[in-house]
Amino acid sequence: GGSTAPLAMAIPGYGIAEQVFVGGFGNFLQVYNYVITARILLSWFPQAQSIGVLQPVFAITDPYLNLFRGLIPPIFGLDLSPILAFFTLNVLTSTTASIGMEMKEQKVTVAGMKRRFFGMRLK
Repeated sequence: GGSTAPLAMAIPGYGIAEQVFVGGFGNFLQVYNYVITARILLSWFPQAQSIGVLQPVFAITDPYLNLFRGLIPPIFGLDLSPILAFFTLNVLTSTTASIGMEMKEQKVTVAGMKRRFFGMRLK
């Protein structure tokens, strides 16, 4: 008799390394969002820039925030460029999350069973 061993199918490009990268990048963006929030709150205290412990916060966030300064003019002396910076960061976070969801949706199971592939149920 023939063997009835189930056959499996794999989708190339969705290995553990890609999942770790997408998850790690999503976590990085979330932490970076918190650091930028802290940086914006610290901007209300000008003396905070002279505190040595806080220098890494300024060093990490200022290059990113400087990309958006000047794109939105200050209104009544308020720099509104962090709004655009947050928007861009949120778009990146949403994109990363959707890529992660796409990876989870494309799980393929043993042939002959119902499986989910590209959002469709196959028999």
